[in-house]
Amino acid sequence: MKFSTFYFSGTGNTRWAVETFNAIISAKGHQATMVSIDFGEKLTDDQILEMVRAADGIGLAHPIYGGGLPPIMSAFIDRLVRLLQPEKLDRKTFVINTFGYVNAFGPNEMKKMLADSGLVLSGYVNIQLCNNVNPAKPVDREQLHKRMAKGEAELTRLADRLLAGRKRIKGHGPQLLIGAMIRKKVPDAIARHYQTLGVHAETCTRCMVCVDNCPTGSIRFDEAEGFTFLPGCTACMRCYNGCPTGSITMNGTYDDPQEVPRYLGPVE
Repeated sequence: MKFSTFYFSGTGNTRWAVETFNAIISAKGHQATMVSIDFGEKLTDDQILEMVRAADGIGLAHPIYGGGLPPIMSAFIDRLVRLLQPEKLDRKTFVINTFGYVNAFGPNEMKKMLADSGLVLSGYVNIQLCNNVNPAKPVDREQLHKRMAKGEAELTRLADRLLAGRKRIKGHGPQLLIGAMIRKKVPDAIARHYQTLGVHAETCTRCMVCVDNCPTGSIRFDEAEGFTFLPGCTACMRCYNGCPTGSITMNGTYDDPQEVPRYLGPVE
Protein backbone atom coordinates (compact mmCIF):
# COMPACT_ATOMS: atom_id res chain seq x y z
CA MET A 1 0.00 0.00 0.00
CA LYS A 2 1.01 3.60 -0.50
CA PHE A 3 0.30 6.47 1.88
CA SER A 4 0.85 10.14 1.05
CA THR A 5 0.65 12.81 3.74
CA PHE A 6 0.23 16.54 3.31
CA TYR A 7 1.58 18.22 6.41
CA PHE A 8 2.23 21.55 8.08
CA SER A 9 4.69 21.88 10.93
CA GLY A 10 5.53 25.07 12.77
CA THR A 11 8.80 24.23 14.51
CA GLY A 12 8.97 20.47 14.25
CA ASN A 13 6.33 18.54 16.20
CA THR A 14 4.19 17.51 13.27
CA ARG A 15 7.15 16.89 10.99
CA TRP A 16 8.54 14.46 13.58
CA ALA A 17 5.16 12.69 13.84
CA VAL A 18 4.87 12.21 10.06
CA GLU A 19 8.48 11.09 9.72
CA THR A 20 7.89 8.56 12.51
CA PHE A 21 4.68 7.29 10.89
CA ASN A 22 6.41 6.96 7.51
CA ALA A 23 9.30 5.02 9.06
CA ILE A 24 6.80 2.61 10.64
CA ILE A 25 4.96 2.13 7.35
CA SER A 26 8.24 1.58 5.46
CA ALA A 27 9.46 -0.94 8.04
CA LYS A 28 6.29 -2.94 7.38
CA GLY A 29 7.12 -3.15 3.68
CA HIS A 30 4.84 -0.42 2.35
CA GLN A 31 5.36 3.03 0.83
CA ALA A 32 4.94 6.37 2.55
CA THR A 33 5.65 9.88 1.29
CA MET A 34 5.18 13.31 2.82
CA VAL A 35 4.96 16.80 1.36
CA SER A 36 4.94 20.14 3.14
CA ILE A 37 2.18 22.60 2.29
CA ASP A 38 4.42 25.60 3.00
CA PHE A 39 4.01 28.57 0.68
CA GLY A 40 7.54 27.99 -0.60
CA GLU A 41 6.70 24.52 -1.90
CA LYS A 42 4.33 26.03 -4.49
CA LEU A 43 2.25 22.88 -4.91
CA THR A 44 0.22 22.95 -8.10
CA ASP A 45 -3.30 21.56 -8.41
CA ASP A 46 -2.00 18.86 -10.75
CA GLN A 47 0.66 17.78 -8.26
CA ILE A 48 -1.90 17.49 -5.48
CA LEU A 49 -4.29 15.48 -7.64
CA GLU A 50 -1.49 13.20 -8.81
CA MET A 51 -0.54 12.41 -5.21
CA VAL A 52 -4.13 11.63 -4.26
CA ARG A 53 -4.78 9.46 -7.30
CA ALA A 54 -1.59 7.45 -6.77
CA ALA A 55 -2.15 6.75 -3.07
CA ASP A 56 -4.24 4.18 -1.22
CA GLY A 57 -4.47 6.45 1.80
CA ILE A 58 -4.17 10.22 2.20
CA GLY A 59 -2.83 11.79 5.38
CA LEU A 60 -3.38 15.29 6.75
CA ALA A 61 -1.03 16.26 9.56
CA HIS A 62 -0.87 19.50 11.53
CA PRO A 63 -0.65 21.07 14.97
CA ILE A 64 -3.75 22.11 16.87
CA TYR A 65 -4.09 25.77 17.77
CA GLY A 66 -6.47 25.91 20.71
CA GLY A 67 -9.64 24.40 19.33
CA GLY A 68 -8.83 24.69 15.65
CA LEU A 69 -6.40 24.24 12.80
CA PRO A 70 -3.66 26.62 11.70
CA PRO A 71 -5.08 28.92 9.00
CA ILE A 72 -2.58 27.57 6.46
CA MET A 73 -3.93 24.04 6.97
CA SER A 74 -7.57 25.09 6.91
CA ALA A 75 -6.96 26.86 3.61
CA PHE A 76 -5.20 23.81 2.17
CA ILE A 77 -8.02 21.46 3.15
CA ASP A 78 -10.56 23.80 1.56
CA ARG A 79 -8.46 23.76 -1.60
CA LEU A 80 -8.12 19.98 -1.50
CA VAL A 81 -11.89 19.50 -1.15
CA ARG A 82 -12.57 21.82 -4.10
CA LEU A 83 -10.09 19.90 -6.25
CA LEU A 84 -11.48 16.49 -5.35
CA GLN A 85 -15.20 17.15 -5.58
CA PRO A 86 -15.29 16.66 -9.38
CA GLU A 87 -12.96 13.65 -9.18
CA LYS A 88 -15.42 11.32 -7.42
CA LEU A 89 -12.51 9.47 -5.81
CA ASP A 90 -12.83 7.31 -2.73
CA ARG A 91 -9.73 7.47 -0.56
CA LYS A 92 -9.18 6.45 3.03
CA THR A 93 -7.93 9.44 4.96
CA PHE A 94 -6.06 9.68 8.23
CA VAL A 95 -5.32 12.72 10.37
CA ILE A 96 -2.33 13.14 12.66
CA ASN A 97 -2.73 15.98 15.15
CA THR A 98 0.03 17.28 17.40
CA PHE A 99 -0.68 19.44 20.42
CA GLY A 100 0.87 20.71 23.63
CA TYR A 101 -1.97 20.94 26.14
CA VAL A 102 -5.31 19.64 24.88
CA ASN A 103 -6.93 18.93 21.51
CA ALA A 104 -10.41 20.42 21.48
CA PHE A 105 -10.96 20.03 17.73
CA GLY A 106 -12.05 16.42 17.22
CA PRO A 107 -12.85 14.01 14.37
CA ASN A 108 -16.39 15.28 13.82
CA GLU A 109 -15.10 18.75 12.91
CA MET A 110 -12.66 17.18 10.47
CA LYS A 111 -15.42 15.13 8.87
CA LYS A 112 -17.34 18.35 8.25
CA MET A 113 -14.33 19.87 6.52
CA LEU A 114 -13.89 16.81 4.30
CA ALA A 115 -17.56 16.52 3.34
CA ASP A 116 -18.22 15.78 -0.36
CA SER A 117 -14.50 15.34 -1.12
CA GLY A 118 -14.39 11.55 -1.36
CA LEU A 119 -11.90 11.49 1.51
CA VAL A 120 -13.29 9.05 4.08
CA LEU A 121 -11.94 9.53 7.59
CA SER A 122 -10.44 6.20 8.66
CA GLY A 123 -7.85 7.41 11.12
CA TYR A 124 -7.65 10.29 13.58
CA VAL A 125 -5.01 10.36 16.29
CA ASN A 126 -3.67 12.93 18.73
CA ILE A 127 0.03 13.10 19.55
CA GLN A 128 0.85 15.20 22.60
CA LEU A 129 4.33 16.67 22.53
CA CYS A 130 5.34 20.14 23.78
CA ASN A 131 3.87 23.56 23.24
CA ASN A 132 6.00 25.84 21.08
CA VAL A 133 4.03 29.02 21.82
CA ASN A 134 4.91 29.90 25.42
CA PRO A 135 8.47 31.32 25.54
CA ALA A 136 8.30 31.74 29.29
CA LYS A 137 7.95 28.00 29.90
CA PRO A 138 11.06 25.95 29.08
CA VAL A 139 10.69 22.52 27.51
CA ASP A 140 10.89 19.57 29.90
CA ARG A 141 13.07 17.22 27.85
CA GLU A 142 12.34 14.18 30.03
CA GLN A 143 8.60 14.74 29.67
CA LEU A 144 9.03 15.30 25.93
CA HIS A 145 10.86 11.99 25.47
CA LYS A 146 8.09 10.15 27.33
CA ARG A 147 5.50 11.76 25.08
CA MET A 148 7.53 10.88 22.00
CA ALA A 149 7.52 7.22 23.07
CA LYS A 150 3.74 7.31 23.58
CA GLY A 151 3.35 9.08 20.25
CA GLU A 152 5.36 6.44 18.43
CA ALA A 153 3.20 3.73 19.99
CA GLU A 154 0.02 5.53 18.87
CA LEU A 155 1.39 6.00 15.36
CA THR A 156 2.23 2.28 15.24
CA ARG A 157 -1.36 1.43 16.17
CA LEU A 158 -2.59 3.80 13.46
CA ALA A 159 -0.34 2.18 10.86
CA ASP A 160 -1.43 -1.33 11.85
CA ARG A 161 -5.13 -0.42 11.63
CA LEU A 162 -4.78 1.30 8.26
CA LEU A 163 -2.83 -1.59 6.78
CA ALA A 164 -5.47 -4.00 8.05
CA GLY A 165 -8.29 -1.94 6.55
CA ARG A 166 -9.66 -0.96 9.96
CA LYS A 167 -10.40 2.41 11.54
CA ARG A 168 -8.49 4.13 14.32
CA ILE A 169 -10.53 7.13 15.45
CA LYS A 170 -9.42 8.87 18.64
CA GLY A 171 -10.20 12.33 19.95
CA HIS A 172 -13.73 12.05 21.29
CA GLY A 173 -14.14 13.25 24.86
CA PRO A 174 -15.22 16.02 27.25
CA GLN A 175 -12.48 18.36 25.98
CA LEU A 176 -14.56 18.88 22.84
CA LEU A 177 -17.22 20.72 24.84
CA ILE A 178 -14.96 23.75 25.10
CA GLY A 179 -13.87 23.52 21.48
CA ALA A 180 -16.69 25.64 20.08
CA MET A 181 -15.95 28.43 22.56
CA ILE A 182 -12.23 28.34 21.88
CA ARG A 183 -12.75 28.40 18.11
CA LYS A 184 -14.66 31.66 18.43
CA LYS A 185 -11.68 33.39 20.02
CA VAL A 186 -8.59 31.77 18.50
CA PRO A 187 -9.06 32.96 14.87
CA ASP A 188 -9.01 36.64 15.90
CA ALA A 189 -5.93 36.13 18.05
CA ILE A 190 -4.14 34.34 15.21
CA ALA A 191 -5.15 37.01 12.71
CA ARG A 192 -3.60 39.67 14.96
CA HIS A 193 -0.47 37.69 15.81
CA TYR A 194 1.66 39.33 13.10
CA GLN A 195 1.09 42.66 14.85
CA THR A 196 2.92 41.39 17.94
CA LEU A 197 6.09 40.47 16.04
CA GLY A 198 9.20 42.57 15.61
CA VAL A 199 12.98 42.38 15.31
CA HIS A 200 15.60 43.22 17.93
CA ALA A 201 17.97 45.34 15.86
CA GLU A 202 20.92 45.03 18.24
CA THR A 203 21.21 41.25 17.78
CA CYS A 204 19.76 40.72 14.30
CA THR A 205 22.39 39.74 11.72
CA ARG A 206 20.05 40.01 8.73
CA CYS A 207 20.67 36.36 7.88
CA MET A 208 17.14 36.18 6.39
CA VAL A 209 16.37 32.81 8.00
CA CYS A 210 13.02 34.19 9.18
CA VAL A 211 12.16 35.47 5.70
CA ASP A 212 13.23 32.29 3.94
CA ASN A 213 11.52 29.92 6.40
CA CYS A 214 8.18 31.68 6.88
CA PRO A 215 5.61 29.12 5.67
CA THR A 216 3.23 31.78 4.38
CA GLY A 217 5.73 34.27 2.99
CA SER A 218 4.57 36.83 5.53
CA ILE A 219 7.94 38.34 6.46
CA ARG A 220 9.59 40.80 4.09
CA PHE A 221 12.79 42.78 4.26
CA ASP A 222 13.64 46.06 2.61
CA GLU A 223 16.90 47.96 3.13
CA ALA A 224 15.00 51.18 3.71
CA GLU A 225 12.07 49.91 5.76
CA GLY A 226 13.64 46.90 7.47
CA PHE A 227 11.50 43.90 8.37
CA THR A 228 7.75 43.90 7.82
CA PHE A 229 5.35 41.28 9.20
CA LEU A 230 2.21 40.74 7.14
CA PRO A 231 -1.38 39.63 7.85
CA GLY A 232 -0.83 36.25 6.15
CA CYS A 233 1.01 35.06 9.28
CA THR A 234 -0.27 31.68 10.47
CA ALA A 235 1.11 32.13 14.03
CA CYS A 236 3.36 29.07 13.84
CA MET A 237 6.22 30.59 15.89
CA ARG A 238 8.76 29.36 13.34
CA CYS A 239 10.40 32.78 13.05
CA TYR A 240 10.62 33.22 16.82
CA ASN A 241 11.93 29.74 17.54
CA GLY A 242 14.12 29.40 14.45
CA CYS A 243 16.04 32.69 14.53
CA PRO A 244 19.74 31.82 15.02
CA THR A 245 20.24 34.82 17.31
CA GLY A 246 16.82 34.82 18.96
CA SER A 247 16.14 38.29 17.56
CA ILE A 248 12.41 37.97 16.85
CA THR A 249 10.43 39.85 19.48
CA MET A 250 6.84 39.49 20.65
CA ASN A 251 4.94 42.47 21.94
CA GLY A 252 8.17 44.45 21.81
CA THR A 253 9.94 42.12 24.23
CA TYR A 254 13.33 40.60 23.42
CA ASP A 255 13.92 37.22 25.05
CA ASP A 256 17.61 36.41 25.46
CA PRO A 257 17.98 32.85 24.06
CA GLN A 258 20.43 32.06 26.86
CA GLU A 259 17.67 32.73 29.37
CA VAL A 260 14.70 31.60 27.26
CA PRO A 261 15.74 28.60 25.11
CA ARG A 262 13.84 28.27 21.85
CA TYR A 263 11.85 25.15 20.95
CA LEU A 264 13.09 23.43 17.80
CA GLY A 265 10.96 20.33 17.88
CA PRO A 266 11.25 16.87 19.44
CA VAL A 267 14.96 16.32 18.88
CA GLU A 268 17.58 14.96 21.25
